[in-house]
Amino acid sequence: MAAVAISADSHMDLIYLPADTFTSRVPAAWKARVPHLVETPEGKVWVSDGKKLARFGYYGPGLTAGRRGAILVAEGFASGEKTSPADPQLRQQDQDRDGVAAEVIYGILGVSRGLLGGQGISDPELLAVVYHAYNDFIASFNAQAPQRFCGLGCLPNHDVAAAVQEARHCAELGLKGVTFVAWTPGMPIWHPYWEPLWAVLEELGLVLSFHVFEGGGTIVEQKVDGQEHAAAKGAWLVVSPMQLDEVLTSVVFSGIPERHPQLKLVLGESGIGWIPYVLERMDYTYEDRLSDDLQLSLPPSAYFRRQIYATFQKDPLGVRLMAELAPDNVMWANDYPHRDGTWPYSQQVIAEQFAGIAPHIVRKMLWENVSALYGLGL
Repeated sequence: MAAVAISADSHMDLIYLPADTFTSRVPAAWKARVPHLVETPEGKVWVSDGKKLARFGYYGPGLTAGRRGAILVAEGFASGEKTSPADPQLRQQDQDRDGVAAEVIYGILGVSRGLLGGQGISDPELLAVVYHAYNDFIASFNAQAPQRFCGLGCLPNHDVAAAVQEARHCAELGLKGVTFVAWTPGMPIWHPYWEPLWAVLEELGLVLSFHVFEGGGTIVEQKVDGQEHAAAKGAWLVVSPMQLDEVLTSVVFSGIPERHPQLKLVLGESGIGWIPYVLERMDYTYEDRLSDDLQLSLPPSAYFRRQIYATFQKDPLGVRLMAELAPDNVMWANDYPHRDGTWPYSQQVIAEQFAGIAPHIVRKMLWENVSALYGLGL
């Protein structure tokens, strides 16, 4: 019997979007600069401000290798033709096949830093315009199946006033949450500069998400003379979910949850097996070294339990640890249509990693927590 499941972390990638997603939603002065499709000898290519961002409908070299890559190839996601993630009917069919009843959708991941071997949009004002247009698009997409789609908005991170303005726009569109890139902001996220943003998100009731792979590379993802080694790339892929340990600790120690107790935050695609150690380490560090300086009213781990969530795909050890520690704060996802996910075999993965877990805990992690957080009513 198939398990009832909601994906707390699925994706709407730039490579699959309709050709006029941005050009049809921006003022005339920006039309030539926002992402648009250009015919090239290698096929259709997304271009913005003269930069190649990515091939249309195609996961590039390195992303189609291995067992998961073979699935993408077999399913047509590397053909340059299949764009079902951006088609409401075809997307529902794909998720029905996987036993997923609804999904939270993260959008145009990596467009600011470069994706799939392409370049990123580095001009912050242009990026803000692109995000604004995308937010209009995803709101219209959600409306095609509001009981199934919970697409999130994107906030610019170069200027707090711009971020606040876009947060209000997202709320007006009816979006339930937003994403914020924490690695290259105008100021670090712990800085008081961002206080107006946290305040408006709490006021509007928008869930705030930080997602992996939006940051820069680590020391293990270095190129030498333009060359990279598969071992270095693999090391980064293994450790990248834990990029969010810095986000988690920065958010808690800077007092964001303390000052904004109604603000809900999500660590997207972070995995959960590392969280028990970090929570314990935060409490220990705070008590031994930081309590006089920070003067939080609760132990750091208590803020996680009260208002912070994390998503995962395949993390059987984490499931067992968090089932005891904080079962209300983790949410399963299939990561559709990404290579790191479990689509279209999620039911098998669910059965394997939840074996022996109490049914009420399984329900929490598979759908109750995410439904309650985003008000999905499922």
